[in-house]
Amino acid sequence: MIQKFFAALISICFFCSLAKADELWLKNISTAKLNELYQQIGYTGITEKSWLMLPSKRYPAVFLKKFPADFAKIEDSEQRNSLFIKIMAPLALKLNQDILKERQLILDIDRDFKQNQKISSTQLKTLEEKAAKYDVFTRLKDHERIDFLVSELLKRIDIISPSIMISLAAIETDFGSSRIVKEGNSLYKVLQWHTQSGLKPIGEDENADYRIKTYPDIYQAIKDFALRINSNINFDFFRTARAEIHSSTNPEQLIGKPLIAYAFTNSELKNYAGIIEYILSYYELFIIDQSTLDTTVITKQIIKKYAN
Repeated sequence: MIQKFFAALISICFFCSLAKADELWLKNISTAKLNELYQQIGYTGITEKSWLMLPSKRYPAVFLKKFPADFAKIEDSEQRNSLFIKIMAPLALKLNQDILKERQLILDIDRDFKQNQKISSTQLKTLEEKAAKYDVFTRLKDHERIDFLVSELLKRIDIISPSIMISLAAIETDFGSSRIVKEGNSLYKVLQWHTQSGLKPIGEDENADYRIKTYPDIYQAIKDFALRINSNINFDFFRTARAEIHSSTNPEQLIGKPLIAYAFTNSELKNYAGIIEYILSYYELFIIDQSTLDTTVITKQIIKKYAN
């Protein structure tokens, strides 16, 4: 009797957790199964542009940890590119959702500091930890230090247009079909110097003392590259331009196109910004910049059927 009771209790708790879940994370899934899932939850978009969720501008909270093993085998390039964008869009939107949560911590500290001219020890610890994470340094002390750190962190901890993140990943991985995605979950070809970890370059200078950074999953690759944009000194001009745009627009709807000219200058590709603009415009990715995540489509039945 007791065993039956606990078995029933475990079963109830399991299905309760399914009912409350609002995200679906997938590690191993084939392209056929993924397309089946997208069809079932209505992630079908508009005719010929299945990645554009119009008019709702809502994307399902379905996140892949890895691209399907057979993804690069999709022969039709338009179908492959379409599926690439559909995989990337929810991840890029989740990135900004997570960044905004982090930004809110600094906004709360800023509010308390302005109201009380002091912050708690917990808030100070948070501020110092974020300063270390985002590479903010100052020798200022006391109130001046807090004021400086808050100001710099609000400039750095900010969203990055999904259209830019998707376009850059498309360029660096040939829309998800390259070796670095399959072997290392790498989306932005981040390089590591003087190390033996990571992927050896092929078709470049194979004797060079660098490796392509690898990740446990593709979301970690997205987060790592976003952190570089938001912290590395080479992207300070990008952050300045973003802050200026923010002064006259909704901070949750920062459109990628105005930022393209400030995007990335350290690529060997000529007219890199022009390539980004072409991809963004051709696939109308600016629509994703104005979109949100939809958690209502993730039911317990969907999770039970597809979760792995």
